[in-house]
Amino acid sequence: MNGCAVSLWSRLGRIMLPALGLALVGRGLTARPAPERLWFTDDFESGKLDAWQFPYPEDWTIVETGGDHYVHMIRSREPGVPRRPLQFALLKGVKAGNFSLQTRVRREGRSMIVVFDYVDTLHFYYAHLSADRGTAQPVHNGIFIVNGSERARITGTDAPPALPDRNWHLIRVERNSTSGTIDVYSDVQAGPIFSVVDRTFPCGQIGIGSFDETGDFDDVTLISDDEGCLNPQITQISRIDEASRKREEASSNKP
Repeated sequence: MNGCAVSLWSRLGRIMLPALGLALVGRGLTARPAPERLWFTDDFESGKLDAWQFPYPEDWTIVETGGDHYVHMIRSREPGVPRRPLQFALLKGVKAGNFSLQTRVRREGRSMIVVFDYVDTLHFYYAHLSADRGTAQPVHNGIFIVNGSERARITGTDAPPALPDRNWHLIRVERNSTSGTIDVYSDVQAGPIFSVVDRTFPCGQIGIGSFDETGDFDDVTLISDDEGCLNPQITQISRIDEASRKREEASSNKP
């Protein structure tokens, strides 16, 4: 890299590289001239889950089978009110807008989910990966949005099942927050299984989990050219809904 001073840092399996053509600086040492490039991977072979934050850490564990390690959801949890998923692990300290996320997924029940552009518990997208078509189960198999209310489908009704059986399947989510495109791929077909254009949330965290069932994830890879993306809309959304989030938490803690 032209012999310039490089401060590459690696923590919990991730390596951050600044945008090409810009001076390289250590994360946190000085102001960044542009969002950073991220390459994160976790195959869980370390036996640790330090890179992830969980709503209930006791519900997740690493399992080893035939020399391969993967993360297993031990139990599901009730969805939130308004109805939306809550049982998913988020990658710590990483926000991305433009990204490619790939992971292997295996369901135990009927479905699993991948969460992205997560702002807070009431604002995010998720890809619902199911054994069912949306024509049979209106809240299965598609891309959904949680925007301050009950989750709503935004595409995928007629798509074939993303997880047709209980084998491992390769899932990839491609997001371009500038154009608004979201494409979700499953190894059941060559092209995207779900596609939509939506610019509601242009930046946020990435997560893996399930709506109300259990299953497994392995070989998570996230590549982004704008890690740490900031957007005034996101800050405003979070401020507006802080009061409603606290009310919801207080209500859920009542006997």
